Amino acid sequence: MIVREALLQWNIWWRETGWREKWIEREKYVDESMRFLGKKIIVLYGVRRAGKTFIMFQIIRKLLERKVDPKKIVYINLDDERYPREKGALDNILDTYYELTGVDRNFYVFIDEIQRLAEWGGYLRRFTDLRKDVKVVISGSSTGLLEPEIASRLSGRRIDIQVWPFSFREFLKARNIVVSDDPFLQFGGEQGVIQHYLNEYMQYGSFPEVVLEDSVIGKLRYLHSYLSDILHRDIAERHNVNVRKLRDLAKFILENIGNQVRPSKLASYLDLSKPTIYDYLSYLEEAFLIFLVEPFGYGKEKIIGLKKIYSIDTGLRNALSKTSRDIGRQAENLIFLHLRKFTDEVYYYRKNNIEIDFLANINKKLYAIESKWEIEEKEEKINKIRNIAKKLGAKLIVVTKNRIGNGKIPLWLFLLTKPKDWVRYAKA
Repeated sequence: MIVREALLQWNIWWRETGWREKWIEREKYVDESMRFLGKKIIVLYGVRRAGKTFIMFQIIRKLLERKVDPKKIVYINLDDERYPREKGALDNILDTYYELTGVDRNFYVFIDEIQRLAEWGGYLRRFTDLRKDVKVVISGSSTGLLEPEIASRLSGRRIDIQVWPFSFREFLKARNIVVSDDPFLQFGGEQGVIQHYLNEYMQYGSFPEVVLEDSVIGKLRYLHSYLSDILHRDIAERHNVNVRKLRDLAKFILENIGNQVRPSKLASYLDLSKPTIYDYLSYLEEAFLIFLVEPFGYGKEKIIGLKKIYSIDTGLRNALSKTSRDIGRQAENLIFLHLRKFTDEVYYYRKNNIEIDFLANINKKLYAIESKWEIEEKEEKINKIRNIAKKLGAKLIVVTKNRIGNGKIPLWLFLLTKPKDWVRYAKA
């Protein structure tokens, strides 16, 4: 009876023709999903509250627009406590769906937060082996969806799509600003307005609900609740942790974005063992709350080198931090997140007292990215960085607050463009 109520409540399109919701269209994710839907299992993964559920709803609306029978689309949100989660629970949920709709062939099933289902990888493999007629879309808030053991079970059958909180372009869309094909031509003449929006994006972050919330108090409530949900639902329910210590570690990490992480010092500070610190860091990374960036190098120097830390969202960092805003570090964090949307191969360089914030391998081209918000570097130091980049065969881009040309590009323009454009604008 409870499962029946949950299905009827969530699957609004069964009873409401012309169903629509108010949302920011996320065409990139929807179009990629539609391209593979029916050919592969679509796996939407990323941090909690990044917008995976609404992307699922946007895919569902596309199907309805293509005249798919509404009852041939079933959405199951396993975050809803009314659904069972034990092994084989999905069979019971689908049996209730068959009973409600009379449909048991050629349908679409959307399963949100699938990692909450016991032994879901094996089940999904068996299900898709037996039910070639069913098209499947799943989502999850943990890198557990990508673990080799599970990935191997679904090898060749899935397409993985990482979902991020709003990009700066999507943020502007939410503010009713449509970015043209040439953002510099659109905003470069008078940068004050675009800088205003960048400041807001940096201060409160990019989670969709936060962006769409008008009140500051509402934004902060969302951000605090997100951290709590990540720590409790995505980590504590899966691992044996001291939640208070885990929260203290998360706060410390978020306050120190852009810095190297030293596990021995963290162990002393939090009164935890060094192996426990390593475990806790891996759990935070698993839940997409933080990213650990390795030094650029080969072999031993890469393995033993200290990692730098970045956050999934600057707004989350600001809501929880007791320290000053440190806009320079936040700018660096935004640069990192934008780079990660193009490649997993993002490193930092530090040798002989020379540091380059990022080295990113994008489509077999190496980019050296230096973040300089308002601090003026001496030309001598920039030349040293330029020489290192040249030796590495990398294109150097210096990301600034508002300067363009001579190797520099403003942060707002960097966030609105792709790698080939960075080089072009920096040469202007």
